[in-house]
Amino acid sequence: MRKLDFNKGWEIRCVTTDSGFKAVSIPHDAMISEPRIAESLGEGNIGFFAGYDYEYRKTVEVPAEDQGKSQILEFEGVYHNAEVYINGEKAGERPYGYSNFYVDASAFFKYGEKNEILVKANNSDQPNSRWYSGTGIYRPVWLWEGRDAYIPVNGVKIRTLDHETRRISVIVKTSVPGKVRVQILKGEKANLQGASDQERLISTY
Repeated sequence: MRKLDFNKGWEIRCVTTDSGFKAVSIPHDAMISEPRIAESLGEGNIGFFAGYDYEYRKTVEVPAEDQGKSQILEFEGVYHNAEVYINGEKAGERPYGYSNFYVDASAFFKYGEKNEILVKANNSDQPNSRWYSGTGIYRPVWLWEGRDAYIPVNGVKIRTLDHETRRISVIVKTSVPGKVRVQILKGEKANLQGASDQERLISTY
């Protein structure tokens, strides 16, 4: 799949204070701009910041010719309890906030039209952290794009079976059945290459 930068063109608003949307760069920490208050429920653990809820939105036009492709959004980190909406429909969510997650946008995009992506970051449920957590889309966002036949995100796994005999296992997942060709390079020289119509290729290098 092709990995596309999806970090530009975002806006943010604070839901708790009902502020208007303003342009923002991703990655972004919204909490650092909050007031520090003595009544902070997270207290010193979060630096006495208030702890608010936020919405991030991005409008993107998806070309009509992209219909039929696999379109997957990857969020490397959103704090926390993220909810993702595409054109008003809930497309995904991620409890808590310290791991990446994927949202398949293929069925939610309107091709040949403008699409709104809305991400909710909810952090008013204080206390929820023993340290300063920040709030919002604090890691990069990517769009993974694949055609009819593609290798999914994290679809290639390489494992050493025996270092003495130099045997490795290469497991490749594909969107459709077919022959997989594997080539391992050292510089520009191929040390190992082979093909298999099975999911697993085991060889020496």
